[in-house]
Amino acid sequence: MPVKGQVLSSYFQRLAGQNEYVLDMNYLLLLFLLFCTAIFLYDYLFRRVPNRLLVMAIAVQLGWLAGSGNGLNGVTWIGAFSGLTVGLLFFLPLYTLRAMAAGDVKFFAVLGLLLGPGALLPVFLIGSLFAGVHAVATHILRMGLVPGLQAVATRLVRWPLCRRVLERRGSRSGIPYAAYLAVAGAWAGMQSAGVILGIN
Repeated sequence: MPVKGQVLSSYFQRLAGQNEYVLDMNYLLLLFLLFCTAIFLYDYLFRRVPNRLLVMAIAVQLGWLAGSGNGLNGVTWIGAFSGLTVGLLFFLPLYTLRAMAAGDVKFFAVLGLLLGPGALLPVFLIGSLFAGVHAVATHILRMGLVPGLQAVATRLVRWPLCRRVLERRGSRSGIPYAAYLAVAGAWAGMQSAGVILGIN
């Protein structure tokens, strides 16, 4: 084969390999977004973070790391485990002070494993902002400061679907912090993948 043909063949092989890597990363990002959506729905509706979802996310990330050396958005082994460690160390004191639920701590640590340590601060800040808005809205609703809002909430609670959700939730209450971390995590994952713009 002439030199020119070898160069072109080598170029197209590299291009095909890059496209395959991009497709793999897109599939992994899609799985991550589905994971964040499931966590959001579970925590927002039922105030629960299912362990099986966390274990599945860990297994997929570790499998990807073992197979290719890189996980979601190119996170390496070192990035994944340092993210997990930072996530645990950051939230564990809050859990011991009963300022954070166990599910929130575990989910934040798993986000560290998936996204790496660099994503945790923005995820924490954005998730906390959403949780703060939720807390203010809940306070306004409980105090009856906006009568129209109270009437809407009363109507919603009468819906059969809403009643079923509240029955399944049981005595669990509080701010669905993991749900808001999931929204922030989805944003961080898409921003890191270049799907959406970040905050500069």
